[in-house]
Amino acid sequence: KVKDVLVELRDEYPHSLEQVDITDADHSDWFSKYKYDIPVLHLENKFWIKHRTTLEEASEGLIEAREGTFQGRPGEPDAGAIERKQAEREQRS
Repeated sequence: KVKDVLVELRDEYPHSLEQVDITDADHSDWFSKYKYDIPVLHLENKFWIKHRTTLEEASEGLIEAREGTFQGRPGEPDAGAIERKQAEREQRS
C-alpha cells in the first residue's frame, strides 16, 4: 500500500500525509477526476503518483520536495474529462 511505504519513510524523510475522502460533497471535483484511480497523491499541491509506489520512487519525490525541486508528474488522471469527451462523441453519433 502507498500509505505503508510513506509510513516506512517518515523517519528518514519527515512528511505529513493528509487523507481526503473524495466522496465528501466538498471534494466532488476530486471525485470526478480520481474516482477510478485511488489512491492519488499530491506533493506540494502537484500531482505525484497514483495506485502504488515503491520505496525508491517515494524517496525520490520526498527528497525533491525537501530540496525544493519537486515538479508535478505527468499522467494525472481525469475521469470526468474522459467521460465528458465520450458523451460528446456519443451525441455526435
